[in-house]
Amino acid sequence: MTRLTILHTNDLHGRVEQVFRIAALARQIKQEVTTGGGHCGLWDAGDAEDTILYESSMTKGRAVMALLRGAGYELTALGNATPLRYGPQTITGLAEDFGRPLLCANMFEPESKQLVAGLEPYTLQRFGQLTVGIIGLTDPLAFYSFFNLNLGDPVEILSPLIAEVRAHGAQTIILLSHLGSKKDQIVAESVAGIDLIIGAHDHVALDPPLMINQTIIAQAGDYGRYLGRLDLEIDARTGKIVQHHGQLIPITAELPFDPEAQSAFAVQQERVRQIADRVLGVAASPIDWSPDRECAASNLVADMLRERTQADVALVLGGHWRTGLEAGNITVGQLYAACRSTANPALTTLTGTQLMHFVREGLKPENAARTPKPLRGIPIGWPHVSGMSVHIKGGEPVEFRIDGKPLDADRTYRVAGTDLEFSELVGYLVVPDELVTYEVPTIVPEVLEEYLPQHRPIQPSDQRFFFREE
Repeated sequence: MTRLTILHTNDLHGRVEQVFRIAALARQIKQEVTTGGGHCGLWDAGDAEDTILYESSMTKGRAVMALLRGAGYELTALGNATPLRYGPQTITGLAEDFGRPLLCANMFEPESKQLVAGLEPYTLQRFGQLTVGIIGLTDPLAFYSFFNLNLGDPVEILSPLIAEVRAHGAQTIILLSHLGSKKDQIVAESVAGIDLIIGAHDHVALDPPLMINQTIIAQAGDYGRYLGRLDLEIDARTGKIVQHHGQLIPITAELPFDPEAQSAFAVQQERVRQIADRVLGVAASPIDWSPDRECAASNLVADMLRERTQADVALVLGGHWRTGLEAGNITVGQLYAACRSTANPALTTLTGTQLMHFVREGLKPENAARTPKPLRGIPIGWPHVSGMSVHIKGGEPVEFRIDGKPLDADRTYRVAGTDLEFSELVGYLVVPDELVTYEVPTIVPEVLEEYLPQHRPIQPSDQRFFFREE
């Protein structure tokens, strides 16, 4: 009989101090387990990185992968935090800093049909006399189509893959899943031969684990609030899990920090400092930001997008920013501290009526104050425009002008924005994807990196919204 303890996390989303504590506790548990003759592994099921963490935003997730490596993690699955925000080309960097490929068997290049670089479908791990096959899967979200990726259906992929893994000697099959708990349950009901699923993605805390058919399903919540622990007794001959006990261990402030994890992250902080010091441009005056009024920061993005796309008009919401920028030199670090938007520039065609509708919806205080989850606590913010002026009376827009001329409700205009403005997330004006040209994988701060050096110094923006007396 082989005794295997699996320590697992998921959806850490940049909570660095929790990782420090988890690492310390995991090393203690590993020592206890191995001293007692067992085996122990520390695995993550994806989305450890997040834009809320400055170092993660500056390195497109790589700093967090280096942290996991320093914290003692042996395996991680691919989540959606990095490839959806920055594109699949960033996965190789994640793998490089983690020290091995990330587990994901269902993300393929469009032409070669090969897995995206930086991924491996499974790995074999030896624990005493037992060989365990660990397969990775990520949620096949529709947005991946913007990158022309093929995301295989988990149920269709798994059966032949399990047979392949077993043919390579695996006796026990574990799925490290970033599918979400509901899809994990569907997999357990539909696919035979999976002994254990360690899940992620929908931030569910399963304590104790579920059992569906002969498959155990575990998930450890989110944000490093818990360290999942699974103690398994496995028949080394058949690979069957004979007994299991699962629990979620609270990660409290009283737990110590792990020095190795701290040291690994300190290296990344220095790496970021060196990147951050590069000067991009100069602001002639402060570039202010506010979520509830017209501000220079959002006007800057609107002007930038209109120029980049040669559009007639740009529509931009305030939620791309976290803060403004002070007058003087603008460095890379200052830019990414203030603007962590991962929205992609976009160009579409709208009628004058649609433009007016967007602005009217955006000016409603209850809309501007909304804080949808993807914006990480930042309000959607006031609407901003470029190439247009809006006159407001009694809280309602009463006049729209484009290049000084009255807006024509029936005419069509080339309109710049991003997926934030045109997507279902905000919902003011949902434009079908086939009618929008998205510039992927480019994100808003990257466009600002190009724009700022070309427009030195950045001058105060002109006013676009005018208020008339009642």
